[in-house]
Amino acid sequence: MLAQVDPRLSLQATIRELIRRGIDAQIVIVGAAITQSKRDFPGVPFLGLVDKLEISRLAGAVVFVNRAYDIPTRHKAAIILHCAVPSKVEQHERKKDVEGKVIIATSIYNAQQWALYLQIPSSAIEVVMPFADPIYGNSRRSKPGKKVNVLYAGRLHPEKGIYTILEMMHQYEMGVLGVHMSIVMAGQHVEEGRTIAKMLHGYKYAKLLEPRRDVASMAALLAKTDILLMPSVFAEPFGMLSVEGQHSGCRVIASSLGGLSETNCGLLTLVEERNPQALITAIGEAVALGLSTTKERKAAVHEFTLAESVDSLLKYLPLESVHTGSRPAS
Repeated sequence: MLAQVDPRLSLQATIRELIRRGIDAQIVIVGAAITQSKRDFPGVPFLGLVDKLEISRLAGAVVFVNRAYDIPTRHKAAIILHCAVPSKVEQHERKKDVEGKVIIATSIYNAQQWALYLQIPSSAIEVVMPFADPIYGNSRRSKPGKKVNVLYAGRLHPEKGIYTILEMMHQYEMGVLGVHMSIVMAGQHVEEGRTIAKMLHGYKYAKLLEPRRDVASMAALLAKTDILLMPSVFAEPFGMLSVEGQHSGCRVIASSLGGLSETNCGLLTLVEERNPQALITAIGEAVALGLSTTKERKAAVHEFTLAESVDSLLKYLPLESVHTGSRPAS
């Protein structure tokens, strides 16, 4: 898979599952050092290539992620379009990326958007749903507190709905609910995030939390959360955090946009975007429903599993070996 090795893509979990099934799989990195990647993902095989042309000599199936090299491969290659549709400026280049390849998207919505963008039938794009890392379903939930814990864990960016959250916090009805609100201060690596973080300095309406930088710490946070808010104002290609939250036992309230509606594990409520009152109403309803039950969480954990995702992926690959890897950032 030729994309940056990002733990949010869970490439390492996919590779481990393939190896567990007896399938020879590895992550291939072209033109970049792999020492740090090996350190970050112990137990995952990595192969470093000096030149992209060496990919043509790989014996197994080649799976690109998001972008591809224009080179021949021994078997028909696949490309997973894990990202949102880019600007029209890139359209010609992106059409070249998918030529002669099995095209895979990560939601029905995203497949439709890519089909329109690439000007191909939607039937030409397969869908392989992502999965939540098993750690979310296995995390032990904290004992209920005196107040219901509500969390916003998206980036501090307008497109993620942070301004809708802030408008919601200042509504009288929100105060009446008496919940405990927390905001994760993620996304400060970009200017928008840093600017919003400065605005929130000393904010008294919610507890401000440090960003979670690994899966384990995020799972621990969600295990303490009763209601997770995802008020995106742009169409998410999928919305993995929604699934992770439900696997963790959270009731999730999300905007009815894009692929978010496809993330339902039984604990999802969809609301109109840019509508703080709709969020408050949904929070009130979630409070009235009470904390998720053990039965509800068990049912949620059976959706979007690693095994199902890999089963689906293997339907579109030659059943020999799967070579995956990382294209260095340009």
